[in-house]
Amino acid sequence: MGYRESFEEICDWRDEQSRVLAGAALVHAIEERIEREADPRKRRMLRYFLAREYKAQGDSAAAKAVFDQDPVHQIEDWHLEFSRTHNGPETICAIEEKIRNESDPMVLRALNFALGWEYRGVGDYTAYEAVSLRMFDAEPDEPVPLISLAEHKLLVQKQPEAAMPIIDRAIEVAFRSGIFRRHALATKARIALDLAQYHVVEEILRQIMQLEFGRGNADIGVERDFYDRLPPGSIDADVARQYDAFCRAKGKLPAGG
Repeated sequence: MGYRESFEEICDWRDEQSRVLAGAALVHAIEERIEREADPRKRRMLRYFLAREYKAQGDSAAAKAVFDQDPVHQIEDWHLEFSRTHNGPETICAIEEKIRNESDPMVLRALNFALGWEYRGVGDYTAYEAVSLRMFDAEPDEPVPLISLAEHKLLVQKQPEAAMPIIDRAIEVAFRSGIFRRHALATKARIALDLAQYHVVEEILRQIMQLEFGRGNADIGVERDFYDRLPPGSIDADVARQYDAFCRAKGKLPAGG
């Protein structure tokens, strides 16, 4: 079961509980579900709803405690602290050791993201790409590793031609899984802009405006930097006006106003 389906299932369960329970009883029901939930991804979603329920009841300390107990959050904190006092190669060795001893897929995902970040930091782009592809192979319905790799090819390695097939693959995954579609499309728009493929950017603007979202369609917000950098007259004027209006309606204004 992918992210979208898992999130929708947890939301449906939470809504059902909320219709008959409130306050401490609802908190207890969520805590019980966390205890018996075998899927690490669903447990993390449930912790999110538990923390939100605590916060809604005015118990910010309990909400923070739930967040602090999240294994992924703990790994992210560990990585931040460790990397402050150790150099890149030392941090890479420490992360790889943790990966060898970890079985939770959500924690492994966080560790691999950290590992990729460190490889990028030391300039080992071949190793970074290998980690990104390994993450994708482990979760073939998760487009973010491919999106990040395409962004790196474009922005760091200055290889937009190499970035394009990667982002095309990411878009296919994003639309299949229903998550990060807008993120993938926006990344492709930046790549196409760098290649002066303005007709591709125009088509992406159309696609972004046509996207429909449900509560399981995780994604980034509306972006317009690639639109604002288009040369005047390089795309259909109606599409340009529509995208500008679309962004403004979403509260996304041009840089500087």
